[in-house]
Amino acid sequence: MTPSAVKDALDTALSTITGLRVFDYVPDGLSPPAAVIEPFEVEFDAAMNRGLDIYTAYVLVIVGRMSERTASDRLDIYLAGSGAGSVKAAIDGTLGGAVASARVTRAEPRTVVVSGIEMLAYRYEVEIYG
Repeated sequence: MTPSAVKDALDTALSTITGLRVFDYVPDGLSPPAAVIEPFEVEFDAAMNRGLDIYTAYVLVIVGRMSERTASDRLDIYLAGSGAGSVKAAIDGTLGGAVASARVTRAEPRTVVVSGIEMLAYRYEVEIYG
């Protein structure tokens, strides 16, 4: 399991959500709705003899201005546990065989400032075993 392969697999999985722009790096600017795959946390050697590494990935999904009703409606779709727009449903599994297991474990509401505008977002935590 390599960081670049995991980023590519997350990018591919999230790209299945119609209309969601996906970045596997932190861009200088973006146009919502967008998902940003943040740098990973890595726990090496979780099993003996390099048997297992555990990555914790964070995906920030930014939907739009705080004052837009459509932004809140979009977040509800992304936050659902299942369905075509669900971030969890898109990620959970083996990410096309790139990892042994990936699972969205939590989502926290956030506000982020993009180009001077406060936007509504959720930060998803993903446990990845490989």
